[in-house]
Amino acid sequence: MGPKGFNAAPFSLFNMVGSAPCMLMFCVGNQGDGSEKGTLQNIRHLPEFVVHICNEKIAERMNICSTDFDHGINELEKAGLTALPSLLVKPPRIAEAPVQMECRLMKIVEFGTRHHVVFGEIVMFHFHDGIVNERYHVNVEKLNPIGRLSGSLYTKVREPFRMERPFLGERPKQLT
Repeated sequence: MGPKGFNAAPFSLFNMVGSAPCMLMFCVGNQGDGSEKGTLQNIRHLPEFVVHICNEKIAERMNICSTDFDHGINELEKAGLTALPSLLVKPPRIAEAPVQMECRLMKIVEFGTRHHVVFGEIVMFHFHDGIVNERYHVNVEKLNPIGRLSGSLYTKVREPFRMERPFLGERPKQLT
């Protein structure tokens, strides 16, 4: 929400940064003409935002939000998604997204002339039923997330696996 209106742009470059406080980051590149994207302009105007994790069920609708809509067009409406009021920040969240993270801007770091890394503190988590248990462990199968690899190439999380850490004092075997 800001001078560019509501913006539901999907970003592939986001990651958790820390847990005390809970933080995340995402990267915003400039437009082809060098101007800042609406997402960055909105965050500079109102230093709050919501980050969502998408799943296969809403993948096509999420992709519609990547369209370069004209100013004033409601992206969520075009994509058939529902805006819900957030509890602690002004921008709304997307009801259909299985994970919704309300954030407050901590810092924007400029890299070169084209890239900006936005750091936000997560002030509220929302999860659909069954995704997080009482110990705050995520059920990845229930979440069923998708990830963007590059361009129009995405991946599905189909076969999660575990690798236990080596015990303290034990040296990992040398790879040959």
